[in-house]
Amino acid sequence: MDEKQQPCAAILTEVQHIDDAAQVDPEPQAPIEPPLEACCTSGCVPCIFDDYAEQMNEHRVAHMAWKARQAAKQ
Repeated sequence: MDEKQQPCAAILTEVQHIDDAAQVDPEPQAPIEPPLEACCTSGCVPCIFDDYAEQMNEHRVAHMAWKARQAAKQ
Protein backbone atom coordinates (compact mmCIF):
# COMPACT_ATOMS: atom_id res chain seq x y z
CA MET A 1 0.00 0.00 0.00
CA ASP A 2 2.91 2.36 0.65
CA GLU A 3 4.01 1.99 -2.96
CA LYS A 4 0.62 3.23 -4.16
CA GLN A 5 0.68 6.18 -1.80
CA GLN A 6 4.16 7.31 -2.76
CA PRO A 7 3.28 8.63 -6.25
CA CYS A 8 0.40 10.61 -4.74
CA ALA A 9 2.72 12.04 -2.12
CA ALA A 10 5.21 13.02 -4.83
CA ILE A 11 2.47 14.71 -6.83
CA LEU A 12 1.22 16.52 -3.74
CA THR A 13 4.74 17.74 -3.00
CA GLU A 14 5.12 19.00 -6.59
CA VAL A 15 1.75 20.76 -6.49
CA GLN A 16 2.67 22.36 -3.16
CA HIS A 17 5.96 23.55 -4.69
CA ILE A 18 4.08 25.13 -7.60
CA ASP A 19 1.64 26.70 -5.14
CA ASP A 20 4.51 28.13 -3.08
CA ALA A 21 6.15 29.59 -6.20
CA ALA A 22 2.89 31.27 -7.20
CA GLN A 23 2.58 32.83 -3.76
CA VAL A 24 6.10 34.23 -3.94
CA ASP A 25 5.37 35.96 -7.25
CA PRO A 26 1.58 36.10 -7.65
CA GLU A 27 0.03 37.23 -10.91
CA PRO A 28 -0.94 40.91 -10.70
CA GLN A 29 -4.69 41.40 -10.56
CA ALA A 30 -6.39 44.00 -12.71
CA PRO A 31 -8.11 46.86 -10.92
CA ILE A 32 -11.88 46.75 -10.69
CA GLU A 33 -13.57 49.06 -13.16
CA PRO A 34 -15.81 51.55 -11.37
CA PRO A 35 -19.48 51.49 -12.35
CA LEU A 36 -20.74 54.37 -14.50
CA GLU A 37 -22.81 55.72 -11.63
CA ALA A 38 -19.61 56.14 -9.56
CA CYS A 39 -18.80 59.24 -11.63
CA CYS A 40 -20.26 62.46 -10.22
CA THR A 41 -20.24 64.06 -13.73
CA SER A 42 -18.99 67.36 -12.32
CA GLY A 43 -15.74 67.36 -14.28
CA CYS A 44 -13.43 66.35 -11.44
CA VAL A 45 -9.74 66.30 -12.22
CA PRO A 46 -8.81 63.55 -12.03
CA CYS A 47 -12.07 61.77 -12.72
CA ILE A 48 -12.56 58.34 -11.16
CA PHE A 49 -12.25 56.95 -14.70
CA ASP A 50 -8.94 58.77 -15.19
CA ASP A 51 -7.71 57.05 -12.02
CA TYR A 52 -8.96 53.71 -13.35
CA ALA A 53 -7.20 54.24 -16.70
CA GLU A 54 -3.96 55.02 -14.86
CA GLN A 55 -4.34 51.92 -12.70
CA MET A 56 -4.97 49.81 -15.82
CA ASN A 57 -1.81 51.17 -17.46
CA GLU A 58 0.19 50.33 -14.33
CA HIS A 59 -1.41 46.87 -14.29
CA ARG A 60 -0.48 46.23 -17.94
CA VAL A 61 3.16 47.09 -17.24
CA ALA A 62 3.21 44.96 -14.07
CA HIS A 63 1.51 42.05 -15.84
CA MET A 64 3.94 42.13 -18.77
CA ALA A 65 6.85 42.11 -16.31
CA TRP A 66 5.27 39.22 -14.42
CA LYS A 67 4.80 37.24 -17.66
CA ALA A 68 8.45 37.82 -18.55
CA ARG A 69 9.50 36.53 -15.12
CA GLN A 70 7.33 33.45 -15.56
CA ALA A 71 8.80 32.76 -19.00
CA ALA A 72 12.32 33.11 -17.60
CA LYS A 73 11.54 30.48 -14.94
CA GLN A 74 10.68 27.88 -17.58
